[in-house]
Amino acid sequence: MSNNIITLTTDWGIGDNYAAIFKAHLYQENPNAKIIDITHEVRKNAIIDAAFLAKTMYCYFPKNSIHIIDVNNLAFCNENEYRKKLKLKQSVDSLHFTHYLAFRYDEHYFMCENNGIISLLCNTNEIKEIVKILPNKTYENFHTFKAIPYWVNAATKLAKGENLLSIGEKYKIEHIELLKIPMAYNPYGQKDKIAFCCRYVDSYGNIITNLHKNFFDKIADGRTTFDFYCTQIGIKKNRKISTDYNDKFSDEFMLLFGHSQYLEICMKYAPFAKILRAESLNLEFTITFPPKIEE
Repeated sequence: MSNNIITLTTDWGIGDNYAAIFKAHLYQENPNAKIIDITHEVRKNAIIDAAFLAKTMYCYFPKNSIHIIDVNNLAFCNENEYRKKLKLKQSVDSLHFTHYLAFRYDEHYFMCENNGIISLLCNTNEIKEIVKILPNKTYENFHTFKAIPYWVNAATKLAKGENLLSIGEKYKIEHIELLKIPMAYNPYGQKDKIAFCCRYVDSYGNIITNLHKNFFDKIADGRTTFDFYCTQIGIKKNRKISTDYNDKFSDEFMLLFGHSQYLEICMKYAPFAKILRAESLNLEFTITFPPKIEE
């Protein structure tokens, strides 16, 4: 079934006309398309940011929506370091020009390059079907805007209800490039302690960490207070999880689980990340629960 919804998550920017040109071609092929701009302001080549934004938004859309994620991080990396980092199975040339993929996951369609972003977006073992898209010859003059020959015709076909094999050829799951990022964990096996770090900083200056609510609840095991530690601000004892941004006074930071279900560190009226100078995303945190009293 189709629903004509196509979302866009890119680093094209809003000061240029790239997004407008891309959407113009989508509308030329499918005037009934419902194009939703998630953002065109992903930091240039920041696939980790793009994956986080896509991962935490797609579930709010109807099933069979199509999500195009056009961000690549190869340009700003030393080639040898990049290949070592991702353990690339492809050549760099083929990575740029042939491995544009479309796949079905969690009853949604996704379209992105095979540059590691897929492994950040989902559990690759749960991908139902995946194809490699070939460029549409109608747009072969777009040599520097590869999103148009690869994504436009493919996305409009999916939006009209056609299947993945109508837009590309079968692709092996094991050929998906993997990129690992740190996850929240128990340091040195300490069951009452969680170590985690900054995953994303939003436009309000809220720090969104890699600590998911499910993992927090598992370790908390009913405990509601804990010591929170960050090298920049020290220990704040007897902290609790807030339920919304009105839980604290304006000069106090708070911890809460937002719509992404990842722990946020924020202030109501101030960009907390800038106060901590967290633009580098290198902040590390720990939460330590008091020993659980055995009944």
